[in-house]
Amino acid sequence: MNDNEVWDAVKQTLSDVQMDRPVEAIEQRGRAQRRKRHALGLAAGGGVAAVAALALALPMATGSGTAPTPTGPANHAGAASEAPAGNVKLVSLAANLTADNASLPGDASLIIEKVDVRRGTVPSRTRYHLYTDSGEYYYTEARNELPRVIVRGENLGNGFHTRGVAAARYAATGDLAKAREQMINSVYDEGKPPIGAEQDRLEILRKKGVANPSPLTDEDRERIAANHLWVNSVDVLSAGGGDPKVRAGVLRLASTIPGVTVVDSTTDGQPTLTITAKVWTDDTQHVLTINAQNGVPVSSEVNSPETGTSSAGTFKVSRVTVADVKAGRF
Repeated sequence: MNDNEVWDAVKQTLSDVQMDRPVEAIEQRGRAQRRKRHALGLAAGGGVAAVAALALALPMATGSGTAPTPTGPANHAGAASEAPAGNVKLVSLAANLTADNASLPGDASLIIEKVDVRRGTVPSRTRYHLYTDSGEYYYTEARNELPRVIVRGENLGNGFHTRGVAAARYAATGDLAKAREQMINSVYDEGKPPIGAEQDRLEILRKKGVANPSPLTDEDRERIAANHLWVNSVDVLSAGGGDPKVRAGVLRLASTIPGVTVVDSTTDGQPTLTITAKVWTDDTQHVLTINAQNGVPVSSEVNSPETGTSSAGTFKVSRVTVADVKAGRF
């Protein structure tokens, strides 16, 4: 396997990972012993999977231009350069959401996500996300299990989703370049990639028989950054999208991704925005439809012609009380 073949496999595995959840979130659920199966079954095994894991941990640029020069060992994600100008439709909607200071009913957001896998190895399922206003996050794929995971205290809110939601809320009104960096790195335990990830990647390539592996180019880093930013932002939206500030932040972040386009649409008679993301190296695209007035996610569809995988999902977003959910009233 030459350098190009290994990197192609890495990029393919990144495309596979995007069909479900970021790696760190997967590991959290594994540690909670609540999910024995996951979409990482789509990914390649052995050495390529290891290379892919490192690819997810590589230093990356956070702006729209060339990757900034690292200034020291602590600068793993690159200095936060000025964020690119955002898509006007997303920026405008985000501004409206940020300006709305009305109090929210309940004390938690419940998002029911129905996923229909049309082609691929991941089974279709329904996901239940409960994100409380105090930062706790509960997840299950069985409706009757949601009250039980709350009672058992299986809170997953101390990892990726805490960092991701914080990044989204900050992005709603904060410095967008810094927010991009926070969201891109939100999958890592310390909010930054591990030291030496690039060196580890090159060493694995050498062990795979690549005599002189090429370092990542600025284009590679930008592509990985765009992929991370989109995948992490959408994952946060699926968990904490009941909060308008989270939605506003995600929209502002998505507006800065060059591979994202937005058009007006209508869904079930309601005005919507159809957001199409092309942040992979093949023809894979993710189409996310949101309500044009409040930014609530309506549906999601991922198609990858090259790998033959396809999935579609719908979202039901509501504000609830934890007490009601714990009692099974939802």
